[in-house]
Amino acid sequence: MSVPTTAVIDLDLFKYHAAAAGETRSVLVTHKASGREKEYKTRTEFYGDWRKKEGGALAEINKNRTSPFLWDEFEYTDLQRPEPIENVLHTAKIMVEKDLKASGATKHIAFLGKGDAFRVEMSTILRYKDRGELIKPLLLNEVSEYLQKKFKAEVVEHIECDDAVVMACYKNPDRFALIEDKDFWGANTLVWDRNQQHRGIVNCDKFGHLFLDDKGKVRGEGRMFFYFQCTASDKTDGYAANSASDMRWGDKSAYKALVDAKDDKQAMEAMVNVYKKLYPEPKVIKGWRGDDIEIDWLYVASENWHMARMLRTMDELENKVELKDFLDELEVVY
Repeated sequence: MSVPTTAVIDLDLFKYHAAAAGETRSVLVTHKASGREKEYKTRTEFYGDWRKKEGGALAEINKNRTSPFLWDEFEYTDLQRPEPIENVLHTAKIMVEKDLKASGATKHIAFLGKGDAFRVEMSTILRYKDRGELIKPLLLNEVSEYLQKKFKAEVVEHIECDDAVVMACYKNPDRFALIEDKDFWGANTLVWDRNQQHRGIVNCDKFGHLFLDDKGKVRGEGRMFFYFQCTASDKTDGYAANSASDMRWGDKSAYKALVDAKDDKQAMEAMVNVYKKLYPEPKVIKGWRGDDIEIDWLYVASENWHMARMLRTMDELENKVELKDFLDELEVVY
């Protein structure tokens, strides 16, 4: 196989990295009753673990008090101090150019995303990519506009940047996805990961395999990694195999269930068994919109399938690749 020369870039990741790196963040903590205030680097520095909220500086303050303060007696105001815009834009430019050089690319195609993707509307159990109160970098729009002009990026709506990158690479041996997103390892494309450069350009258009890295994190490539994603959980994108189950289930559980599969049929049989274990009976749950939803194992598995699977063609927006059809094609008994 000839060496691919065209990098297809998801510039969304660079715009966030550069804009976030170009500002200093802190939190102003104000005691509601007295109005006294003090600035801390993070909430964790003030009250420790986010679940207990009784450590950090708050614990030190309370050592000398007979009536200890509670974390909710304070107001928290996020502060953002950006660097000069020219510094931030230069950082964004260097980030992209550095990775293009490291990957060996001589040409590039770039995409930027805008607005919510179709998966938000499709999601029913958990909201897809629910960022909640996530603070956006102050200069995010300026960085995005700069990257669009500098690298002649196409702005895509309704689909995600990830989808656009995969579609541009799909079945094209001269293009590879320049990414750091785990989702691409399960798509049928060539992949170069900026955080795993030692793996080089990897062809993920195969059945593939799973493995544990030196830190015990589940890694993989090919369809096996996609099956793993469907069977595990994704806190970043907001879906999980046990999202509506009472059972505990995590990445290592999914890894153990799938790792010995020798082909697609065995992997899918393992995935079906996992979901039947997590959802032995149909039941009614509250969806993220507050509505009652009747679910069973196939309902949850199918939703997660769509959350994890990136589009190969625009036609798949209307004619979606369904889990049930794939199971039938492989003659999986379910």
